Amino acid sequence: MAKMLNAQLIAGLKLSAAMLAIVPAGMAKAQNVQSEMQAAEPAVSGLDEIVVTARKRAENLQDVSTSISALSAAELAVRFDSDVRDFANVAPNVLIDDTQQGPGGVASATIRGIGVADVEKAIDPTVGVVLDDIYFGTSSGGLIRAIDIDRVEVLRGPQGTLFGRNAIAGVINLARSRPTQELSGKVRATYASFNSFDLEGLLSFGLTDWASVKFTGAYRTTDGYIFNTLQNQDAQRSDFSAFGVQLLLTPAPNLEISLSFDDQNTRQDPPQLSNLAQATSLLGSPPIARPNLFCATLLQCSPALGVPQQGDRYESVSNGPLGKNAFFDSNLLIGKVRYDISDDLEVQYIYGRYLTDEGITQDFDGTPLTLFHTDRPAVYEQDTHELRFTKGGDGPINLVAGLYYWDSSYQIDLVSYIGFVVPDTVLVIPQTVRQTNKSYAAFFDMDYRFNDYFKLTLGGRHTRDEKTQAVQDLGFDFLNTPIEETWERFTPKVALSYEPNEDLLFYGLYSRGYRTGGFTGRPATENAARTPFNPELVDNFEIGMKSEFFDRRLRFNASVFHLIYDDKQEEFSVPAPVGTGQETRILNAASAKVTGVEIDVTAIPADGLTLTGTLGYLDARYDEFFADVDSDGIETDNTGLEFRRAPKWNWTVGANYEFAAGPGDVILNGTWRYLGEHQMTFLNNPALANDGQHLVDLSASYKIDGTMVSAFVRNLLEEDGWTIGFDIQGLWSYGAPRPPRMFGVAVTQSF
Repeated sequence: MAKMLNAQLIAGLKLSAAMLAIVPAGMAKAQNVQSEMQAAEPAVSGLDEIVVTARKRAENLQDVSTSISALSAAELAVRFDSDVRDFANVAPNVLIDDTQQGPGGVASATIRGIGVADVEKAIDPTVGVVLDDIYFGTSSGGLIRAIDIDRVEVLRGPQGTLFGRNAIAGVINLARSRPTQELSGKVRATYASFNSFDLEGLLSFGLTDWASVKFTGAYRTTDGYIFNTLQNQDAQRSDFSAFGVQLLLTPAPNLEISLSFDDQNTRQDPPQLSNLAQATSLLGSPPIARPNLFCATLLQCSPALGVPQQGDRYESVSNGPLGKNAFFDSNLLIGKVRYDISDDLEVQYIYGRYLTDEGITQDFDGTPLTLFHTDRPAVYEQDTHELRFTKGGDGPINLVAGLYYWDSSYQIDLVSYIGFVVPDTVLVIPQTVRQTNKSYAAFFDMDYRFNDYFKLTLGGRHTRDEKTQAVQDLGFDFLNTPIEETWERFTPKVALSYEPNEDLLFYGLYSRGYRTGGFTGRPATENAARTPFNPELVDNFEIGMKSEFFDRRLRFNASVFHLIYDDKQEEFSVPAPVGTGQETRILNAASAKVTGVEIDVTAIPADGLTLTGTLGYLDARYDEFFADVDSDGIETDNTGLEFRRAPKWNWTVGANYEFAAGPGDVILNGTWRYLGEHQMTFLNNPALANDGQHLVDLSASYKIDGTMVSAFVRNLLEEDGWTIGFDIQGLWSYGAPRPPRMFGVAVTQSF
């Protein structure tokens, strides 16, 4: 099998290289073929130009010298996305899931094999999730709801120049619609499996000739797809409500002011986790038998490898509370002022304030006993300020430069309920962790066009991060005397592109990503609480092409990349002699390399029919990984471990077909996404490894003027792979499955 995969990779690389080499030489031939096709076939409208703002200025997707995939407003209108997870099929080498470790949706986003899957706010994301120019600094709340999303852009590879720290893997850039002067709006009502009901709406209109306003609202409720057999009731119910308002002011021709406020509230049952402990687990590479106390001593066991204690992945035997006692409330305030200094020069100030308040009592052991439960009330706030200068126009220089300031803090008053230490006794162990983070940055990103054929891109960002940590625990206390650490890094970018004509672009790119250092937010010992970990760096070397053929009826974009990963941060659970019996360690323990291929294709072979396809390949390997991974004081060689959430192969094929029928139009849409087998846990636990998965979504709609009636199905083939897997070494392992097959109907009214 390995030989076959290697042969496929070599063939794919040869094909990509051959395509990059022969396209310029064969351009005349392609143009002749294109002319012949146009003469022989009836006229078919071409692909729409996709305008992206991922580089903080509006530009054609095909003119950007980086790997980026996008969804336009028209494409989003015929999809039935629930939240940011549903955008994973837009691009190759992208995985987005819910870790099920807390309320409100805890994002686990991975791009090109680089990602994290932990609820702790002390662990910074590797993928930047950005909404209307505001970066979200934690994974909690990162599963942004798909309400009023007007554009989706997925940037792959380090984006340190423009998005700064913690965009080391890439960025998911989301933009919402702007208020309009004319009266417009949309309402969509959806009913789906598991008694799920969604209602969302938008209304926009002008107040004066220089002021307009937009209101958005949403309500979602579901009984959930997990049934608790111990308590004989639905166990993953949730209610979600949202309200938003945006005011757009243009008091002068060269001045624009935008203010928006969003309030979102979730009430839910705690996510239900499955216990997969066996008496011993073969973990690591080479695998070593490690005992699991919950099974070996307490007889809370998985009946077979990969089978949860209760047998069915969509059932639960948790004894935790189910009264929708978990909550996640958030407020987002955004203020923007843009002033046009001249026709091609503008200055913009962007302010963002994001607040969250959450609480949850969750059963992490997934058994009928109280072995490891937690109560996790936490508050988080962030303030960001960005001053940005943008120079556009038709001259040789196109430039974005600015200053950025970040200020965030969070506090968690954790209480753990431990029932495996003393027989018939539940120990109550409190811990308070408080962290602050200040970050300062100056950045620029410039295009210099030598002539009609060659363009040089230069960028850089200097970042200074200051973090503090204060902890109060049973065994130590420095809550009032926090410790502090500071890091500084420069993240450069350089790219050279060649455009032989308006339909072809070839580029070579080097970029660096930086993920800041910090402190572990889940310590059990004072040493772990006080010891910082350092930043990690990724250097990205990439060549690619972007092309359109046959009068823009075929768009073919491809890239080959090589990532060099230094001081890789590894977060994992290790046994601890005090407290809860375990703690999270974060070590700069590894260096690694990731090589890959990405292909993104869109075609219109016939009027009304659009075909899409993506292909991703990853070869992610540790170069060197020596660390004490089980807290026994002995460093071991872990170089043979596989990356988590990094399938070697992944692809998506999709089709959208629209045709007239009676007074309206029929719209058929479908995607088939394949994720190759991949590991889910740090120590490659085979009980939580995923086999290859085929994820099929289909929809059919009928549209008359502004009214659309739709039916859809998600996960048609009922794939039940794990979306989260975690090993609590020496105690147990837990996981949660992806949502099962879901049928739904929707009615959309636009005006």
